[in-house]
Amino acid sequence: MLIVAVVALASFLASFSDWLCFDVLIHRFYAVAPEVWRPRGGALRIVVSQIIGTAASAAVIGLCVIAPGRPLAVAGLVWAAGPLPATLQNLQWMRLHPAIGASHAVGWLLRLLIAALLADGLLPRSFTPP
Repeated sequence: MLIVAVVALASFLASFSDWLCFDVLIHRFYAVAPEVWRPRGGALRIVVSQIIGTAASAAVIGLCVIAPGRPLAVAGLVWAAGPLPATLQNLQWMRLHPAIGASHAVGWLLRLLIAALLADGLLPRSFTPP
């Protein structure tokens, strides 16, 4: 139950960094290629996006349980293996402003760091999952 609570807290906190990095900081750059984006709104897409982010946070927390004491390494390696290359490839093939790519990459790194640091700080070092 403790892992679920840490995942929920990580997802809640990361929703603020997502809002900052995926919207507030770069909102004006989305207009550079409006045909790339779906229309505004879409509560279902927001929920699905949060579920995806929560799954990523849960995976990082799970890795921190398996390899305790290295939260920055876990978050950095997961970021370098997944979100960073995907974001860089999207920049190569989609009409995205570079600021969008940079902000999305930073947003993913923040999400993963939040999850890893919460796992490291809140879960006992000798924690063994059921």
